[in-house]
Amino acid sequence: MLAVMVFHYNPAWLPGGFVGVDVFLVISGFLITSILINKKSKLDYTLVATLKYFYVSRFTRIAPAYFVMLILVAVVAAVLFLPSDFATFKDGLEKAAWFTSNHYFAEFGDYFAPANHEQPLLHTWSLAVEMQFYLLAPLLVLLLPVNALKALFVTLLAGLTLLADYRLRTQGIEQATYYSLYARLPAFFAGGLAALSFKPVSASGNRWRTTLGIALIAFAVVLQPELGAFPGSAALIPVAGSVLLLTQPARGLLALLLCSRTLVWIGALSYSLYLWHWPVLAFLRYFSGAEVLEVGLGFVFVLATLSLSMLTYYGVEKLFRGKQTRERKSLRWWILVVAIFGTSQAIGAVNELFTPEQLPIEYRRYANPATICHGKIAGECLKGDLSSDREILVLGDSHAAMLNTFFDHIGKELGFKARIITASSCVTIPGFDYKRLAEWAHEPCIKQINYASRYLENASHIVIAGKWSRHMESREFERSLLAFFKKNQNAELFVLSQIPKFKRNISRVMRFVGLGFEVGVEKDLSSQIANKKLSGICERFRSVEFLSLSVTPILQNAPFYNGVPIYHDEHHLNEIGARLYAESTKSQIRSILVDSL
Repeated sequence: MLAVMVFHYNPAWLPGGFVGVDVFLVISGFLITSILINKKSKLDYTLVATLKYFYVSRFTRIAPAYFVMLILVAVVAAVLFLPSDFATFKDGLEKAAWFTSNHYFAEFGDYFAPANHEQPLLHTWSLAVEMQFYLLAPLLVLLLPVNALKALFVTLLAGLTLLADYRLRTQGIEQATYYSLYARLPAFFAGGLAALSFKPVSASGNRWRTTLGIALIAFAVVLQPELGAFPGSAALIPVAGSVLLLTQPARGLLALLLCSRTLVWIGALSYSLYLWHWPVLAFLRYFSGAEVLEVGLGFVFVLATLSLSMLTYYGVEKLFRGKQTRERKSLRWWILVVAIFGTSQAIGAVNELFTPEQLPIEYRRYANPATICHGKIAGECLKGDLSSDREILVLGDSHAAMLNTFFDHIGKELGFKARIITASSCVTIPGFDYKRLAEWAHEPCIKQINYASRYLENASHIVIAGKWSRHMESREFERSLLAFFKKNQNAELFVLSQIPKFKRNISRVMRFVGLGFEVGVEKDLSSQIANKKLSGICERFRSVEFLSLSVTPILQNAPFYNGVPIYHDEHHLNEIGARLYAESTKSQIRSILVDSL
């Protein structure tokens, strides 16, 4: 648990800390199988009574604290989140409430939604996997004899590991595999096999197994990312270490350590700690705009997580699990059900209540998504003066898509048209290294590149725009860009500088100010650094010109102009900003680009 928390707080501190989830799944498989086998061996055993006991005990153990967490997180999200972000959150909340959020996050992908590290319910995927395993495990363990069960667990462990490896390493499907039930079942089955094969050995054997088990888990926690795609066969290292530790009781120094009051208390709090640490982190990241928190917010994270965990453990977990009369038990469950239903009905109104009066839609987007060729083809992909025979080709990611408004405005004034073909996170040129993008962005990227390629041969003027602060971090992208420059030397190529980037989302800043927070807006210098690097590359080619338009007065006063926002988020202009940008650079565009058409 602690390894997972450290990894979530700052992955650089413990690169393989995520394997703590697999260690937990092994323990869960071990305990569930042990409990069911023990029940099955009793003289008064009946299948129906055992299933009832199992499902009621598991639900009572997991559900109360879990739903209290969902309620409080939903209320905070309703207050803190922008309406568009809250709509995304509600989709995840619904799936989390039904313990299917692993499927939701396996398929999740939206460039303008909060990043994964800002999704307060992302961590519920592992609890969803656990609950889904609980539906399967009792039937297998209770209906099959031990020998058949061992054979089945071994077969499923090997088969599902191979399936996960095939999906990860051959098909390159990482996100969907990571959150899937089938890829995590091997850890459960390994724990189940440990329970079925449990045989104490001598103290010396125990020391050998304990040492090796700790070494394997420690190795995974530190170096797991170096072993490639995860889980699949890469997960077998921490899984094997967990099995070695589980099959022998701890002795000596390890036993003293594990039995210390501090670790026993942390162990008791572990479920609540897991429930709360991620939402607290996600909200702090959403507010600060930074994935790695500064020291002050780090202290807030520790204090808030510990406080909420203690409240949930002592005020919810122990309350529902302790001895109580039937009437009190029913009352507590009814209170929880009413709270769940009431929250689900009220959070939409709460979000509206804390949302300031909305500015017109042009301030809240960079273009109309229905009318631009961004990730899809919509009509001819043309903007500007459609009657003109002077045409340029515009390629790139969302920073080029932002130019739909720019080129539509300036094209009509200067008498030319622009064919704009873009995709999220993807610079739509042949050879672009799309595999580094999120999986949901792969297919649209490839399709847009293929479509844009139809126009490259006959294009005399090509403009490329992108989020260079991200792309210039990739050496493979640099190689693809250089290859593109060399191949298209017969055309005039123009690379547009990235507009200034900020450390906070401007729409969020306006909401936080409306909530009474004092929030400043700082420039992120990464865009300037990337522009300088890219400018140097462009200078190597006579046919390539770097257009440094980011020094215009409009952008010098960004992210606001005459008291209104001209940015959509931290690095995209809104439609109003794009029009102002066009007006302020019109003379440059005419002399540099249009006059040569």
